[in-house]
Amino acid sequence: MGLPTPTFLPRRYKPRNVGEWTGHLTFASELIAALQPSLIVELGTHWGEAYFTFCQTVQEHGLGSLCYAVDHWLGDEHAGLYGEEVYEEVSAYNARFYRQFSYLLRRSFDEALAQFADDSIGLLHIDGLHTYEAVRHDFRQWLPKVCPGGIVLLHDIVPRHQDFGVWRLWEEIKSEFADTFEFHHSWGLGVVRKPGGRRSTTLEQLLFENSRGVQEDVRRHYVVYASHLEHVLGRMPAIAAPQPRVVSEVRVKVFPRLGGTYTEESSQIRKISAGEWHTVGFDLRDPELHGELRIDPGCQPSFVEVGDIAIHSGETGELIWSSAASSATRDFQVGGSALAHPEDPSFLVNVGDNPNIVLNTPELRGPVKLAVTLKVTHVDAPIMEMVHSHLQTPFADAARKLESAEREKGGLAAELANTRSQLAKNDGELQHLRQLLAQMQNSASWILTTPLRKIKAALRSAKP
Repeated sequence: MGLPTPTFLPRRYKPRNVGEWTGHLTFASELIAALQPSLIVELGTHWGEAYFTFCQTVQEHGLGSLCYAVDHWLGDEHAGLYGEEVYEEVSAYNARFYRQFSYLLRRSFDEALAQFADDSIGLLHIDGLHTYEAVRHDFRQWLPKVCPGGIVLLHDIVPRHQDFGVWRLWEEIKSEFADTFEFHHSWGLGVVRKPGGRRSTTLEQLLFENSRGVQEDVRRHYVVYASHLEHVLGRMPAIAAPQPRVVSEVRVKVFPRLGGTYTEESSQIRKISAGEWHTVGFDLRDPELHGELRIDPGCQPSFVEVGDIAIHSGETGELIWSSAASSATRDFQVGGSALAHPEDPSFLVNVGDNPNIVLNTPELRGPVKLAVTLKVTHVDAPIMEMVHSHLQTPFADAARKLESAEREKGGLAAELANTRSQLAKNDGELQHLRQLLAQMQNSASWILTTPLRKIKAALRSAKP
């Protein structure tokens, strides 16, 4: 279809397990990258899964867009009522990552209208109260603010239960506007283009100018990648297999070092299924990132097999650091409740609930992207106790050897210090001897040359 293979990895994914918009994140990101709107406005933000995808795309593509989220952050009869904690968390997240170009307007949609000029908004997302009267009012009031050729997104066009009425408005819009497109997954998303301008991007042409078959291919394209993101970042269901097996969940957590420490607030979590190899990605863009990264692979007794690890620049994509699974030594330190196998540094035994892998990276400063391949296999406590007991002997032997090597190193260091001291003393004596030799050479020269000059003078004065 002429569309590139999606690569978008959302940093804000199902915040607080709220993910009604999750299936549309990749489409929204690629739409913004294609349109490059100068002004993006969202009506109804809640935890900000959609809005912060807009902001992340603006940041990653270096766009000059301004972003505004309009919401009173009190909730409604459809989203539910909530307290001040939602706005505080969203505001803190916005200030940390996007404060240079993103603004939160805490007011009603009607009160915010005067903030924006007519024909100024390139992308408008409407996701407020979902009654027919409310959403129709929002659409008609805000449409004049959208520039010719601008895009309006309406969420929840599929549900018809209770008093949800977005579907009714969407039917009206389809009969009124020439350029419309609809997704049916993730509660449905309507895409309508305001008349004017020209369809200048491949994505716009695919959405509004092609046959139903091509449009269905576009829908399938984004549904497949939404499924991929759920596989990588979300909660994975058990996969059917010929033989019954238990598939449990592992939470892989990454901590960037901020201000010299690791905190839960700065961590990112990815979920994988136990007993299988997975490659998980983390997009770390905190401006205060400084120092080593720490990976916590799970929180219960398990075997952890570590594959390739790579860190790329979040701005240029350049490889900054890597540790290959095939390496005889690994560039990380194992700690907490984890033990590295004495003969295989890629095989860890986690005997508790706090395994740590600290990467021996060079001086890191955000933004960076981390990709780590690993397999975590949960182990019953009795088996883990047996394995732990079995490993204690080689670990104890290794500890004794290390202690002996440290003592030997100390003795050699002392000998080296004495040798250096003796060498310095010998150098001093040698220098003194050289000075004496030079003086003796000068004296011998004077003793020999003075009589010789007298003899030569006597011979010149003698008569033949």
